Amino acid sequence: MTLEASVHAFRLRVIARAQALGERQPGLPGSLGSPGRSSIAGDGATWPMGPTGSTPNDGVPRRGRPSGLSAEAELAILALALAQPTWGPARLAVQLARPEPGGWHLAPATVYRFLRRVGLQTRWQRLAGLEVHSARTADVRTERTRRALAAARRRQAGHVAAEQPGDLVCLDTFYIGKLKGVGKVWQYTACDAACSYAIAEVGTEFSAEAAARFLTTRVVPAYRAAGWPIRRVLTDGGSKYRGAFDQACAAWGIRHTRTRPRHAWTNGFVERLQGTILCELWRVEFRRWFFGHVRFLQAALDRYLEFYNRRRPHLGGFPFGHRRAADRFVGPAAGIPDGVLEQRIPDGHVRGERGGRTRGQSPGDRAQGTRA
Repeated sequence: MTLEASVHAFRLRVIARAQALGERQPGLPGSLGSPGRSSIAGDGATWPMGPTGSTPNDGVPRRGRPSGLSAEAELAILALALAQPTWGPARLAVQLARPEPGGWHLAPATVYRFLRRVGLQTRWQRLAGLEVHSARTADVRTERTRRALAAARRRQAGHVAAEQPGDLVCLDTFYIGKLKGVGKVWQYTACDAACSYAIAEVGTEFSAEAAARFLTTRVVPAYRAAGWPIRRVLTDGGSKYRGAFDQACAAWGIRHTRTRPRHAWTNGFVERLQGTILCELWRVEFRRWFFGHVRFLQAALDRYLEFYNRRRPHLGGFPFGHRRAADRFVGPAAGIPDGVLEQRIPDGHVRGERGGRTRGQSPGDRAQGTRA
């Protein structure tokens, strides 16, 4: 026996029991157990709904009440609701019955159901809809609002873009951390805004002299070797990019611009590059090796930048999708096949906590040894 048949049989037994007792049973409908009213066949009377009236519902969804509003009536309600957004459904129904809107005799509940269906059931929603409609059809802004919007547009920072390598080079400094046996380590990073070509250097000095040295010994020679002149550099307003750094820019004929205070996203090219180096290099290498000297950090960074610039395709979007940074900076990377960077044991690293010499070290480094 199915569940529906069992429920049907139980209901028939309850009805029969109610007739036998001849009195109202708790929880039963009044038409079933009331004295003097026949509910099932047996005493010459028939049950008005028939035996199938106690069959459980089959659970099939019934089609809801169709909308009784025509398209013309809906347009009339919508137009009046936007013309008088502070009126409620009752006031709208009364006004719609007048000849001017079309003589629509509608109940307030009908008007409310339509407004709820189109998302205008509350006063504030109708007021917001009126604002959107007015902004699209007519310019209702005051002169004061116009001046405020114009000033806001002028304050917006322009998109940082460059046509070719060297037009804009973004520089920033990243604090790697304090390493045992090395001290505090910073990373000076440069990123070209036209092709995302990366140049970086690690050091233990945090000063304008160190930033100027990075520009003079790393960035400028790389661009000169590729045949691109550096026209402008973009940095933040920190002290490390003043003094000696300004003098180095003037000596090379480079225009130095700075981001506005609390606008770090303006220098987003190099900020994103430093996040990529942190995630793909340092967070992995610091879990594999113990670095005993800053030159070993620089060696690991140089190997990663070789991979980043020449073998790592960029994703779609700016500056170019699925191409390498060196493709535009130095042309196609001739002689460097595509593929994963060779996994070599970095020079000067020690695995684990035990001391000893490592592969790839020079005889002088082996004589000194490196211990964790």
